[in-house]
Amino acid sequence: MRTSKMRSFLFSTIFLLLSSGCATTQTIQQGKDLSTSGIAYADAVNALLDVTNDRVIDFDTAELVKSRRGPNPKEMIIQKNQAVADVVGEIRQFQAQTKLLKAYFQNLQALADSPVKDDVGGAVQSLSDSISKLNKALDGQGGKEKLSADQKKQIGALGGLVAGSIQAEKVKRALARDAEIIGAYLALQELQIKNISDILQDRFNAENDLFLNQSVIAPYADQSKPLPDKWAANRKQWFKTQFVSQQLNTAREAAKHLRGVWVDILQGKSDVNSLRSMISDVNEFVTTIQALEAASKAK
Repeated sequence: MRTSKMRSFLFSTIFLLLSSGCATTQTIQQGKDLSTSGIAYADAVNALLDVTNDRVIDFDTAELVKSRRGPNPKEMIIQKNQAVADVVGEIRQFQAQTKLLKAYFQNLQALADSPVKDDVGGAVQSLSDSISKLNKALDGQGGKEKLSADQKKQIGALGGLVAGSIQAEKVKRALARDAEIIGAYLALQELQIKNISDILQDRFNAENDLFLNQSVIAPYADQSKPLPDKWAANRKQWFKTQFVSQQLNTAREAAKHLRGVWVDILQGKSDVNSLRSMISDVNEFVTTIQALEAASKAK
């Protein structure tokens, strides 16, 4: 009887120790991944900006070719060049800012992984300072503040989320310092994403309509000529594009969701790449636009 009780006690003790060990391991692992979503988001946005840049230039060039017979073509192309240069400059600036955000998350992860207990995270602080200066420039751009009073209030409360987190002390110091800075930048970038995605949506719709008319409808309606070899593939490509434009909205949703990921990081929760499906949609949209461009050039 005593042997049975002793065996039961030992099993219970071992179970508790194992359970405790698993919980400790999980907590340690949860503190490791601070960057997956931030890096994947930055890469997806940069790919989207590359496509937007190409679409703006190519679409404007096509419009110039069609309107070359105007009364003053020289003045027209000078004005068009300036307008496109302004948009391209904005896109390139946005890309540089997104790369800055990616570098911040990469270095925050490096700080978390550093074996040096008292690592001050100089690279993280330097990037944080750069983003802080960027916030001031973006929020006051055009002489008007872009963040609402409610948004600023929410951002101001972010620093208080770090106190009870389970992060290592060196990470907690960095997060406490940067909580509002990164929170403000993510809110501002959400507004930028909306502007850029609106531009891309307009160009995509116009180019898609042009592709339909020139590569699908016109060849089919011209009974004096046989259908081109690529007509069926072009028609299939056009149908595919009808279902992906909505994926561009996920770029906006991803920017909004990343703000939630940042809150989780501040609270010591693991970033388990919760943006994976959204980022996949953005990447699929980029791939579709590239396929449409290739089909247009091959017709």
